[in-house]
Amino acid sequence: VFQNSCLHGGASIPSLIAEGNGMWPQFGTPEAVLIEENGVTIYDYGACTVQQLLLGVDERLDDPGYAVPENTTSFNRNPCREDLDYLTYTQERYTSEAPKSWDFVLINDNTRNPARFSTRAHSLLILEQFHLPWMLEMDATPVFLWTHAYSVPSTPSRNMTGLTDVANFTSLTLAGIKEYVRMLRAHLPETKQPRIAPSGLAWLLVYEEDPVLWKSLFHQADFIHASPSGTLLQGLTVYHTLFGELPTKDSVLNGIESLWQRARMMQHAWEPPNPYPTPEMAAYLYDVAHRICIDGEKPATFIDYQHGEVAYESL
Repeated sequence: VFQNSCLHGGASIPSLIAEGNGMWPQFGTPEAVLIEENGVTIYDYGACTVQQLLLGVDERLDDPGYAVPENTTSFNRNPCREDLDYLTYTQERYTSEAPKSWDFVLINDNTRNPARFSTRAHSLLILEQFHLPWMLEMDATPVFLWTHAYSVPSTPSRNMTGLTDVANFTSLTLAGIKEYVRMLRAHLPETKQPRIAPSGLAWLLVYEEDPVLWKSLFHQADFIHASPSGTLLQGLTVYHTLFGELPTKDSVLNGIESLWQRARMMQHAWEPPNPYPTPEMAAYLYDVAHRICIDGEKPATFIDYQHGEVAYESL
């Protein structure tokens, strides 16, 4: 299995296209070292842009003005702007090694974006202008990650208008993703129809059954991003969406910590480590994934919107 990524904290579908990778310097960790020679260390930051990730080349990277460090102290900077050695490495590597096509391309939007009219419309425009031609060129199947909702108390600085209820937030996020799927479906061949990984639905089922346990699915420093337990549940739904089955339960439960052995980063250095799921927790999350992905169970509070509904937005 060959996989790669272009990641950027807090990104949306439009912003990832515009800004590209944002994992410098976070992914500059011992676990991410690719090459150490002649005093130069190359870390595995991933592709610098979405186009480089998918097609192997991006003409913007050939512009001498591209590799200019950004005037910011942000922890979301592009490694190809900050590290000339890495820019050179990626251009050589992706030109020679990038696959001619991808089987699947996993896409996620900022969770609030699909739920709101203006941001949903912007994502749809970018998907049509950029992702669709690339999917057709690569003969790839797009897979949308239905991301999890979070609660208002955990996000006091965010505009949560119209998304104050976890169940409705989850449901409206899917309503938007279905619009993304509907647009792509009309243009992609039958064998490459878009798929949706129902991670958000699985999280909602946990929320209904045990709100206290649900909180442990979140990174304990922000209660927005996923903890190792949340990542496990998310990963199980993605696995099923790609391969049509779950990994065996024994393979998941035996040696839980080894699942993160090659992780480039778990959390910022100043944050306390998030605990790994216990065997009991992992078994429960596996069963939740089975109930959602295989049994087709729907949480009682889920609203299956069918007409492109959006969240209320204040003016």
